[in-house]
Amino acid sequence: MLGVLEAVVVHASHFLLEHFRSGKGTEIVYRKDDDVTREIDLATEELVYKMLKSNFAEGGVLYAEEAGVYRWGDERYIFVLDPLDGSLNYAVGIPFFSVSLAAGRHREGTLADLEYAAVSIPPAGVVYTAGPSVGARKNGRPVSRDAKSTIVFAALSNDFPDKTCAVIKKLGLKGRSLGSSAAELVYTAEGLARGFIDLRGKLRILDVAGALVVGRYVDGFKFRVFGDTSPHSRISLVAGDEQFVNATTAD
Repeated sequence: MLGVLEAVVVHASHFLLEHFRSGKGTEIVYRKDDDVTREIDLATEELVYKMLKSNFAEGGVLYAEEAGVYRWGDERYIFVLDPLDGSLNYAVGIPFFSVSLAAGRHREGTLADLEYAAVSIPPAGVVYTAGPSVGARKNGRPVSRDAKSTIVFAALSNDFPDKTCAVIKKLGLKGRSLGSSAAELVYTAEGLARGFIDLRGKLRILDVAGALVVGRYVDGFKFRVFGDTSPHSRISLVAGDEQFVNATTAD
């Protein structure tokens, strides 16, 4: 399972980089509320779907960001995909975006089903993978968390809680936003950031499923999801070390 996921994500990453360097795929083909779908989103999603269907011909359900749900065979496996997390960065020429893919046996159709993941950050040449028998790895090497960072990845809005701002300030942390939640979360799991926080209720499980699965296999990394954990649900999320998660979610 994991070897196939990694190969699929690497292939999708090469596809994205080739188009990014040539400036292709930025045209918007669909718009809904605050979300837009670009040509490159659809093309990458279709590429991944075809590879998964070929490699898992017995059956699967792919929950994907753009087209919704793909079903084939006996639907024994579940896959959750964000083909391009950071599409705005991609569109304006900022070389920071990611591909996120998670998988497992299809039972509940929620985050709980997912045991394997591959998350790539193509411009950085980095691939995170995770699974029950190997734990979490970065470019093939085990991931261990270094908790010395003073950075917190924070998605801000006009109604960001003053109390939470005060807690972050008290912890001596500096806020950052890189434009790709999946990448920010795997960085946080690794300890390159102390924490991650998005309380807007707009983040989808699809965006972060792969990164959260990677984080499950990293000692010292915790997360708390607020909302339904089915793939297309919108959630709030806090992640990081236990002290950060407890401090920022305390009543």
